[in-house]
Amino acid sequence: MIRKLCFLLLIVQTLSFNVLVLSPAFGASHMNFMAHLADTLTEVGHNVTFLIPVADEARKDQLGVKITKDVVLVEQDEIMSRQSLVVDDHMDSMWTLDTHEPNFEEMFSWFHKLMELSCANFMRNTEVLSLMKTKNFDVAILEPLSVCGLGFFKKLGIEKTILASSCSLYDFLLPDIGEPEEHSYVPSLSSQTGDQMNLYERYKNYKFSKEWKTQMDKLFDQETAIYRKYLGKDIPDWRELLPSASLFFTNSNPYLDFPRPVIQKTIPIGGISVNMKKIKSQKLDSDWDEILNRRDHNMLVSFGSMVKSAQMPIEWKNNILKVIESEPNVTFIWKYETNDTEFAKGIDNVIFSKWVPQTALLNDDRLTAFLTHGGLGSTNELAHCGKPAVMVPIFGDQVRNANMLARHKGSIFVWKNDLADFDILKQAVHSILYDPKYKKNAMHLADILENQPHQPKDLVVKHTEFLAQYGPFPKMDPVGRSLGFIARNFIDIYAAAIITYLTLGYSFYIVLRFLASKFPVRLVRKNKKDL
Repeated sequence: MIRKLCFLLLIVQTLSFNVLVLSPAFGASHMNFMAHLADTLTEVGHNVTFLIPVADEARKDQLGVKITKDVVLVEQDEIMSRQSLVVDDHMDSMWTLDTHEPNFEEMFSWFHKLMELSCANFMRNTEVLSLMKTKNFDVAILEPLSVCGLGFFKKLGIEKTILASSCSLYDFLLPDIGEPEEHSYVPSLSSQTGDQMNLYERYKNYKFSKEWKTQMDKLFDQETAIYRKYLGKDIPDWRELLPSASLFFTNSNPYLDFPRPVIQKTIPIGGISVNMKKIKSQKLDSDWDEILNRRDHNMLVSFGSMVKSAQMPIEWKNNILKVIESEPNVTFIWKYETNDTEFAKGIDNVIFSKWVPQTALLNDDRLTAFLTHGGLGSTNELAHCGKPAVMVPIFGDQVRNANMLARHKGSIFVWKNDLADFDILKQAVHSILYDPKYKKNAMHLADILENQPHQPKDLVVKHTEFLAQYGPFPKMDPVGRSLGFIARNFIDIYAAAIITYLTLGYSFYIVLRFLASKFPVRLVRKNKKDL
């Protein structure tokens, strides 16, 4: 019996891999996604290290991990502290930046600066590098919003790497990993439309995708210079390190997202951050229970953690309150970051709270609908919980997410500028509360996601273990990635075919001319008498 137990323990130890998950602290949704990857692998017995270069001091306590214990913070040194940026200082402007015409430099120049500072700070910390060398990692995972970690992985000698996108689509990566770009029907990360586009929308979709790539290439080039400065000039360029990753986890679900062609190394794990078993086990306390029992209908209002409701233009807030007041039979629960709510004085069917148990509320049958910004985390929670929603995207991928969910006909899309329009907002809110088709469609999508044949956690575990045991997989890097535009799009073949047909046609014409000159055709006119 003891021998059998020792043998089983030996098997468990043999199948336990050392995994490094790198996640810079700058955005709660990004960290939460990476934390779920870490916890998923920890849960099945692997030794996971969650490494966090602190880009934003305000985010370093929002780690997201629940069961992964080996957490290493790379604190800001004195050099970075003097230049440090605060993400929240740049979020307020997102309310008023034009959604229809994204200005990428204006919207994300702060992000690029933050990533550069964080990369340099990370590379200067030689103690972290020494510590990570002792752990003998089998696999390393990072989100390719920064390539600094890829240089770090290479220095550690980790050849089995995984890219992981917390958004459903990072189209700026597609040319670098050899995945098809289909701008005519696949909405880009910053797309303003769904998958059915007219001529102008297709052009804008292409333009936004290329502008994203231009900006990200600049950032990656700067980060490459930084990691080479500290780790050695022999560390390869990011253009070599990105496609050498054996797998690409993306926060996309084929039953929810827009369909698109992918290569074999791309694994959709959309919804991994939604633990429905845990959500269904959550119980609301007596205070929330009393609030939900006040009226027959309840609506949650939240614009996420990055862009705050308190910074919304006052005329928009007043218009939302006007709509709330027009629905006296509905309790509105508004996630609001401050106690300054005098603007709502006298309206008794709105509840303000700095924190809300969002998933527990979404799972409660008494919550009728959700008014949300369309962050991918909230979008996945909505889809899995089967709640109808009014989607009001603010920036980034949120427009794409809102269009993605609206195509399933369980939600209504509203532009953020229309928060100032009473008729539009009133119609959307009233319809989502009382039109049963939205609830029916939302529940149908939730049933699909609950019963899908491949669950995200299983995909993460099996693919990571397979890579650790048998990888890396350089043969999964498609040759098409290195083909030029002409060869990849068959332009040379089309050109050769056209030239061939033209040559044959011209040759045939010359032959006919020659024959005509040798054997002239005589026209014989019949005399009228012969008629």
